[in-house]
Amino acid sequence: MAGAALGAALGSRLLYVLQYWSALADQPVAIWLGGKTLVGGLLGGLIGVETAKRLLGWRASTGDGFVLPLAAAIAIGRVGCQLAGLDDLTYGNSTTLPWGWDYGDGIARHPTALYEIAIVLSLAAWAQRPRFAAVAGDRFRAWLGGYLLARLLLEGLKPPHGPSAAGVLAPELWGPLSAIQWACLAGLAYHARDARRWWLGGMRARG
Repeated sequence: MAGAALGAALGSRLLYVLQYWSALADQPVAIWLGGKTLVGGLLGGLIGVETAKRLLGWRASTGDGFVLPLAAAIAIGRVGCQLAGLDDLTYGNSTTLPWGWDYGDGIARHPTALYEIAIVLSLAAWAQRPRFAAVAGDRFRAWLGGYLLARLLLEGLKPPHGPSAAGVLAPELWGPLSAIQWACLAGLAYHARDARRWWLGGMRARG
């Protein structure tokens, strides 16, 4: 638990700094330390747990029991993001789809927070499938891998939140992607071996 808490605290803030690197240059220290990212928290928590387990010599997997609580916590948190309006910076690009959401500026936008709620809860249900019960930790790996893939795609639906009179920070692009998207790709690469194992297992089951 200590490894998870410390890793999540450091990871969430580090990825926030990388996400807004240039925009933070002239900001006070409180802004640097105050921001957090969910992807950074999840990956930092994972690194913290794995590091603590190595130090303790603990080989048992501990992640499966966190799938449902994490999914519920993210869903509840995103309700707040959705209702916070433009200030929260989690809204998507403008859209003509019938479910476009007006956040207060008269423009219908992708309600990306609502998309994320539907995704995390669906992934939590999907991770309960029997195929992920054979190996301890697979439920958590499947859920986290699915979430990282979803966030990688959802970030592409969000506009660049450029600086404004309100002091909005503009995300840094590291090449073609933002820091959050690169972090999602790193997490997916880490879980690639598990995804291959599941895919091969599914092929053998069907064969």
